[in-house]
Amino acid sequence: MPQSTPTNLSKRRILATTTALLLLAGLVLAAEPVKPKVVEEFSGKVVGVTDGDTIKVLVNRKTVTVRLEGIDAPELGQSFGRKAKEALAKFVTGKIVTVKKTGNDKYGRTLVIVIVDGTDVNARLVEDGWAWHYKMYNSDERLAKLEVAAREAKRGLWADEAPLAPWDFRARQQALLAVPDEVKSQYWLNTSSGVRHNRSCEWFQKTKRGRFCGPNEGKPCGICGG
Repeated sequence: MPQSTPTNLSKRRILATTTALLLLAGLVLAAEPVKPKVVEEFSGKVVGVTDGDTIKVLVNRKTVTVRLEGIDAPELGQSFGRKAKEALAKFVTGKIVTVKKTGNDKYGRTLVIVIVDGTDVNARLVEDGWAWHYKMYNSDERLAKLEVAAREAKRGLWADEAPLAPWDFRARQQALLAVPDEVKSQYWLNTSSGVRHNRSCEWFQKTKRGRFCGPNEGKPCGICGG
């Protein structure tokens, strides 16, 4: 059996070292957060705030509706939806903003990063607890860290014991539309508290949090008598 020569050993060590370095580089690249690339930049005056993550900007006498990249604010019909809209409005209403377009979402809406007075509004809303980091479509590590910090400090919507993510709220709304009328007459159970509500209850109307149940399940709501 031929013995390894010093030259062969050196080559093996070099090959092993090179392979290890390539693997390490691959891990580093894989861990690097993918930040949205800016494809266009323009300025305009904010003339409207639709909700907590959508605004209208007047650009060259034309109103452009844009959605903030990387975040998802509560819907107006759920808890903290109005407050999230107010928080965004406080930053941008009537102001000249710099809009950095990153692309379009699956609905064709323009996605942007909004800068006003040197502040990244997208990031600030997450930092202040008025929006989630939209991890499903954005992997910016900075936004992820800001969300964690806001949650731990219970800022904004994180003051709620069990905040409902807007994508879950939308999914439940869609599911509700598909429920047969005979099922809709049933009660709605708040699975976090075990309290049963009927469909006219203010809690049910605002949150839709929980699931359908029978009238003999859960504790009746003291307000709606469910």
